[in-house]
Amino acid sequence: MEEKDFFKVIGTSNNIKRELLEKVVTNKVNSDILFSLIHRNQNILSEDECFTELPSEVLETTGILGFLTNNATYYINVKFLTLAFMCLIFDIAITNGFAGFLLGVFGLDYARIKLNDLEKCVAYKIKTEKRASAEQLKSLTQCNFTQHNTKCGNYREDGTCGNWGVDDVQKAIDSLMSKKILKLKDGAYEIIF
Repeated sequence: MEEKDFFKVIGTSNNIKRELLEKVVTNKVNSDILFSLIHRNQNILSEDECFTELPSEVLETTGILGFLTNNATYYINVKFLTLAFMCLIFDIAITNGFAGFLLGVFGLDYARIKLNDLEKCVAYKIKTEKRASAEQLKSLTQCNFTQHNTKCGNYREDGTCGNWGVDDVQKAIDSLMSKKILKLKDGAYEIIF
């Protein structure tokens, strides 16, 4: 991927939220939510992405934003596609400019993709695991999808999901494949973007 494919900012949470508002989302509330989701769901970031809190001594010695040491300062380097994925999964509205950017650069017509709750759960599980087979998805022992960090709470006593059956999961996989969100590679599903 090229440099232009990444959202890269060094600054306080307010600086990053302002950049998210300018480049990705439609309002301040969505900017706050997206920042929080990136911060809390770093496990979905790929190896070439990061979200790091910078120690103040690093900033002082490098001279980078040393004046911001009163507030936590972060370095974020995340693919725009990861941001789009998070917005899609957590129902965060994006700007027309960002939607046009996704369509133009990645061929992703974000405006036409809508996911139901199970599709979101399956996509989130695959993204956190980096890849998963159909068998792994159908035998989920613990759901880790959160809608704005609140679990659905519908678990059986054995810890398995109480919302969906095996056939439901397969239908969700098939739907995600038809929407070109998943691809099958070497017997496991991966998120395309």
